[in-house]
Amino acid sequence: MSDGTIKVPTWALPIGAAALSGAMVWGASQAQAQATQEEVDRIEAAVVSVVEEAQATGKLAAVNATKIEAIVDSLAEQSETAKASDQKLQQLIEIMLKNQN
Repeated sequence: MSDGTIKVPTWALPIGAAALSGAMVWGASQAQAQATQEEVDRIEAAVVSVVEEAQATGKLAAVNATKIEAIVDSLAEQSETAKASDQKLQQLIEIMLKNQN
């Protein structure tokens, strides 16, 4: 009859210890894999955000460059208009001086 205890053969103890150790290693590797995947997801989100910002900044830079070119062109036109006005004013002054004599 049985005395209510479980008897494990001594030859099975190393196998049981190895199985328990293997299960612990497997569990730890699964936890590490999950933590790594979470870190990869976090980094991927950060990279996507940086890429979007870089694209927006690049677009803003292109828009700013276009605006700057328009301002430079406008200033060049104003400069030429001012030169023409100065020449006309000079001619007018010369005509007025001649008429006074």
